[in-house]
Amino acid sequence: RCTVQGSPSTCALDTIIVPLPSFLLVVTLPPLLLYSRKLPKNVIRLTYLQWLQNVYFVLVFAAFAMTILEIVRLSAEELGVGLLPLTTVALSMVLVALWIERQRSTRAFSIILCSYWLFLAVVETVKVVRLNVLDETIPNKASSPKYPASDQLLDNAVMVALYYIFFVFELYTIIKMRSVNQPKPIILRDFQ
Repeated sequence: RCTVQGSPSTCALDTIIVPLPSFLLVVTLPPLLLYSRKLPKNVIRLTYLQWLQNVYFVLVFAAFAMTILEIVRLSAEELGVGLLPLTTVALSMVLVALWIERQRSTRAFSIILCSYWLFLAVVETVKVVRLNVLDETIPNKASSPKYPASDQLLDNAVMVALYYIFFVFELYTIIKMRSVNQPKPIILRDFQ
């Protein structure tokens, strides 16, 4: 059941647009993980503070939990979930990959995650904008008593913020990896 008509409708968002980045990740991540296992020479050890890695992992877990919460609340209200469970599957794959790869991260892994977080953040931003329209046209409890439009908007806005934070973290990781790979400059000495 579509709650906001127009372009894009909430049905189109939940069945095509929002799951698209997750579908692409589900297709690309397993081969990358298998391939990266065979290439130990591409491993770059980054010296993050342990608490920063832990916070990142916990926040990804929070995003995973938020997707489950959204699916449960949409199902309880019989609004339909479309292909949103694909995002939950993709986030569970990211959690497993982070658990395995964080100690020996490859540049390709970080590029894929960075792209995924950015793509997911952009499509979720479109969804938040459409949910804002829903909140303005059918305020609060009038839309659905168990999952009002304001709650949908808040839940999705939190997920968007998390995805942008993840994007920035992975972008920083890529930049840091690039600086690790740069050869050190040669210092010329003046022989006098």
